[in-house]
Amino acid sequence: MLNRVLPPDIRVLAWTLVEPTFSARFSCLHRTYRYFFPRAELNLELMNAAAQKYVGTHDFRNFCKMDVGNGVVNFQRTLLAVHVGPADEEVRATGPFQLCQFEVTGLAFLYHQVRCMVAVLFLIGQGLEDPGIIDQLLDVEKNPQKPQYSMAVEFPLVLYNCEFEGVEWNYERDVQEFNVTHLQQLWANHAVKTQILYTMLQGLDFARILKGTAGEDDEGQLISWKDLDPPILNQASAFIEGVRARTYKPLLERPRCEGLESRIQHFVHRGRLGPLQGGEQEQMSEEGKNQEPKRSHIKSSNEDSHWDSEYPTKKLCLKWTNSSESA
Repeated sequence: MLNRVLPPDIRVLAWTLVEPTFSARFSCLHRTYRYFFPRAELNLELMNAAAQKYVGTHDFRNFCKMDVGNGVVNFQRTLLAVHVGPADEEVRATGPFQLCQFEVTGLAFLYHQVRCMVAVLFLIGQGLEDPGIIDQLLDVEKNPQKPQYSMAVEFPLVLYNCEFEGVEWNYERDVQEFNVTHLQQLWANHAVKTQILYTMLQGLDFARILKGTAGEDDEGQLISWKDLDPPILNQASAFIEGVRARTYKPLLERPRCEGLESRIQHFVHRGRLGPLQGGEQEQMSEEGKNQEPKRSHIKSSNEDSHWDSEYPTKKLCLKWTNSSESA
């Protein structure tokens, strides 16, 4: 019933009964994000090897947008698994149009963390940075300030899965049929548009162009576009925000963003943060290791209610999907 009144890009997939104290955010054991992108000229094997450096508990202040204004002053997060590879393992094609994905599972994430991690992996996949750049950026003692770089765009990022303890989803046949039909129709629509664009690109492969430029030996020689060497592979060029510089400047040679301490002082002076005492800093450090925020600072309707026999002992939790979601 809900699906028939919801916007077409939001669908309820399943439901389950949970305790009144259940929180979709804070009851989550771990969550998985996927970021989709075309292979283009990227070295997937090198990106996957470099991505393994993210696994474990690290200070990710150089891989996020520091949200100090909202009280986030601890940037330690734990990532359980990371993988870069083809989005569909059954597809054998390995050309520049192959769709790939960056998948990461962690206990919690920082603001724009995944998009920053992907941006650095893109630089590694293009051969612009060495995989060791991740180790250097994770070393916040040597590099306490984030180099200025653009993060990956938001639309390919999907919150793929959230894991909860003891939750079993209920799927109803008529709802399942409605959702599958809807998603099949969406897929068909976008797949046809994709094929139309691909056909246009194939047609342009036979365009006759000049092989060389002015002053070169082969100036004036005509070749087909598909025979151009090296080929133009810009499928992933629009996946980084901003304009790409003509001359690449290594990350560690770039200007740095404001450091954590100065950001804290900035918001303390503005009255948005109270001065942090030594004990509070240690407590925040321990909270970061446990990945659990203080519940006393989280206001929810359930915490302000007095649950007794007049209230139901369960509440409804819905599993939903958003076909255009960007987390």
